[in-house]
Amino acid sequence: MTMTTRRTSLLATAFAVAATMMFGSVQDASAQQPQRQQLRFGTAAIGGDLPVEMMYVFKEWVDRSAPGEFDVQVHHTGTLVRQGTEITALQRNSVEMSILSWWDIGDRIPEFNVMTVGYLFKDWNHVKAAMDGDIGKDYKARVARDLQIEILDYYYAGPRIVNLREARKVETPADLAGVKLRMPGSPSFLLMGRALGANPVPLALPDVYLALKTGTIDGQDNPLSTTWRAKFHEATKQIVLTYHSIPANMLAISQTAWGKMTPRQQGIVKDAARAAMMFNDTNKLRDDLDIIDRMKAAGLTVTTPNVDAFRSNMLKMFADSEFVQKAPAGWMDRIEALAKK
Repeated sequence: MTMTTRRTSLLATAFAVAATMMFGSVQDASAQQPQRQQLRFGTAAIGGDLPVEMMYVFKEWVDRSAPGEFDVQVHHTGTLVRQGTEITALQRNSVEMSILSWWDIGDRIPEFNVMTVGYLFKDWNHVKAAMDGDIGKDYKARVARDLQIEILDYYYAGPRIVNLREARKVETPADLAGVKLRMPGSPSFLLMGRALGANPVPLALPDVYLALKTGTIDGQDNPLSTTWRAKFHEATKQIVLTYHSIPANMLAISQTAWGKMTPRQQGIVKDAARAAMMFNDTNKLRDDLDIIDRMKAAGLTVTTPNVDAFRSNMLKMFADSEFVQKAPAGWMDRIEALAKK
């Protein structure tokens, strides 16, 4: 089944689930046509990757639910927004929508860097327990208040792994000594790279493929799904299943754009965001099951290191950092407690 077919199928299912609520609200709306809303979505995610594909689901949902009321434009691969500039672009209304990571938010609200601690979350259900509970509620409210950005929804980004140009034995962080490992430029990300034992090199996502090809970097860290869909496997020889982070990424909209919408339009946009998140999560969870086999079939060596050694080193380095020491009171304990439920 092609990605377009999957997208269409999931969208049809999502429409069926929400039809009564959504179209009832459309019928109850005033006959007066609201002002058309421009929604430029900008991201560094690469075309063909799920964060881009899901925004076409978002666009189709909005266009079908409110014909002529929105102008949704999807700009990817850093053509409108470079990685690391998403928050500034939203605040300046250079774009109306983008994807934000925990690291993006942590760069602006330092105490929220606690969410970026490697190996803090044991699995996706653990992440959801935090994001759907009081921690997530406080998180979204603070982002809205301090950054003037609304978080519409969050999605499964997939566990991050290490992907190397040349195969080597990797059991512990010491085995990655001297490896130039591409990471996003956030300080917390760079600490994560050092905790993995590597020499982290900050680089925007659209530049990674060429850097791997030319040997500017020795490897990169990303979820398996992104590693495959961005074709990084074509320039590398090994996958190391460190699974060192299981983050939630967020679909965000500027408060300026949000405030221009009627309540009915805001409801449509929220429903579209949820449909997009469902599309991403369904396909990314499927990717988790079969991309390792695809990697092996493509000739890559797939290895599992001593994860306990990586976890121990990671948690020790973060424990001594400002990213944990400045965390909101009690958050570390509350997040750890959620893992036991």
